Amino acid sequence: MDLNKRNILLTLVLALAPLSIYSADLNIATIDPQAALMSTDAAKQEFEEMQNTKEWTEVSEELQGKETEAREIQERIQKEGPTMSDEEKQEASKRFQSLLQDIDFLRKKLTEIQKQVIQIVQQQQAEKYQVIMTELIRAKAITILFDKGQGSSLMYADQGFDITQEVVDAMNQQEE
Repeated sequence: MDLNKRNILLTLVLALAPLSIYSADLNIATIDPQAALMSTDAAKQEFEEMQNTKEWTEVSEELQGKETEAREIQERIQKEGPTMSDEEKQEASKRFQSLLQDIDFLRKKLTEIQKQVIQIVQQQQAEKYQVIMTELIRAKAITILFDKGQGSSLMYADQGFDITQEVVDAMNQQEE
């Protein structure tokens, strides 16, 4: 088959494909499972409790202090750089690098604490989420459900197809 005939055939197939999709009576929806779980009142409460823990407060305050000190060193180098001795510049640079390492470590520590809370929420809410999803799929007669969360290959979907907030609302109602 020459190239022109193949292109014409491909064009026809692509033009007629939507007709077959419409005739299949599909009911399509999208959801961001992570957003659904993390937007519930229960998840918000877990995160609030996390932020009120001694460990979170200490790490967060230490991080803020180190970030402030790093900014001050940067500003000092910018203002006084031309008049600073080589030794002063070296000391400031060493201290700045040390602060950057500490900041990175503290951010990772906060991220790990958050991941633990996310895991707890997922474990606590998994069964309820599954039941609600099954009920919603049946009630809305959803034939195709796309994941629109992080790492998803879904390029675009109209917000009208998104059931994430419905799932959050249903999960919150079950908490009451």
